[in-house]
Amino acid sequence: MKEFLLLCVMACLISNSSYAQTPVITELCELPSAVTETSGLENGPNSWFWTHNDSGNPAVLYAVDTAGNIQRTVSVIGDANVDWEEITKDENGNIYIGNFGNNSLNRTELRIVKIPSIDTCTVNAYVTDTIRFSYPDQSAFPPNGTYGNFDMEAMFHFQDSVHLFSKDRSNPGTGFTKHYRLPQLGGTYVAELVDSFQTGSISYVFAVTAADISDDGNEVVLLSADKIWLFNNFSGTDFFAGDVATLNLSVFSQKEGICFRNGFLYVTDEASFGLGGKMYRIHPGLFVQVDETAKELEIEAIYGQNLRLAELRFSENESVSWQVFSTDGRLLQEGKARERILASELAQSSGVYVLQLRNEKGAKAMLIQL
Repeated sequence: MKEFLLLCVMACLISNSSYAQTPVITELCELPSAVTETSGLENGPNSWFWTHNDSGNPAVLYAVDTAGNIQRTVSVIGDANVDWEEITKDENGNIYIGNFGNNSLNRTELRIVKIPSIDTCTVNAYVTDTIRFSYPDQSAFPPNGTYGNFDMEAMFHFQDSVHLFSKDRSNPGTGFTKHYRLPQLGGTYVAELVDSFQTGSISYVFAVTAADISDDGNEVVLLSADKIWLFNNFSGTDFFAGDVATLNLSVFSQKEGICFRNGFLYVTDEASFGLGGKMYRIHPGLFVQVDETAKELEIEAIYGQNLRLAELRFSENESVSWQVFSTDGRLLQEGKARERILASELAQSSGVYVLQLRNEKGAKAMLIQL
C-alpha cells in the first residue's frame, strides 16, 4: 500500500470560540472502481468501512478496507437509490441511509431508510423502517434561487434522533448550513429546524457535504471540499453553541464521506476532474496552531548527499521545543534545542516523519525524511 502525507502550514487566528488549524492528512488508498462516486462513510465490521454511491447507481452498500479492497457487496432491498447522499449508524448497529439528495431543490419524497444489524449482512440487507420528511421552511419546489438552502448531504444519529445539515444551493450562496432534527422512528414528519452555522463560504462548491459525531458524543464534524469544522464543548445537541475549529485541508476535491474511528477521522472523495477517488486518514489533534501576529520560525534545512535531512539550523539563538510524530499521529521523540537539531536526535530509523517546532514567538510543522 502506497502512503504519502500532505501537509500545509499556514498562520491562523485564535479566539476563545473559533480558531483555524491545519491537520496532518495521510492518503491511505485509491477506492475501487465500483465506488468512485462514494457519497457516505460509516464504520463497518472488522476494520472495514461502509460506503455507497449516489444517484444513478445501484442500491448497494460496499464494505471496503483501508487498502482499497471491497470485502462485501450488499444489495439493499426496499429502497431505490434516487440519490443516496449519506449513511450513519446508531448505538444498536442499525444503519440509516439518507435518500434525500436534492440538487434541483424540487424533491417532495425525501426519506431516510433504516436497516437493522447491518454488520451481519453479507449478501442482502432489508429496509425495515422509513422516515419520510419535509422542511418547515420550504414552500416552493423549487424555491426562488436566492433561497435554495434545501439540498442535503450530511447526517448523523445521536440521542434517539437523526440530525441533518443542509448543503446551501442558494444563488448567490448564503454560506450557511442549517441543522434539522428528526425522530429515529419510521413515520412522516416535518423536520425541526434547530439552528444554523455560517461556514464562511458563499459558494455551494464549498458547502457542507458530510457530517459525523464521535462515539462519546463530545465532538461533531462537518465536511466540505477543502475544510472540516470541528465542534466541541457544546451541551446536549446544541452543537453550534460550543467551540469550533476550522481544519484547513491541503487538497481540494469532491469530499463526501467522513467518520470518526479510534480518535482519527476518515474521509473519502469522489473521482472527478482527475482528482479524488481516495480514502484519507486525518489526525485532528496533530496540527499547527499559530497566532496570526506571531513571527514565523526561521529554519534552514541542511541535507546530506543522499538528500536526507542532516540537521536543522535556527537563525536566532533561542530555545526551541520540538516533537517528532509518525504519520499516524504517534509521538516518537521530543526535546529542546538551541541553534540546531541533528537528524540523529529526531528518530531511530529512516522514514518520513512530522516535526513540530515551537518557541515563544510562534510554531511551525514540517515533513522530514530521514
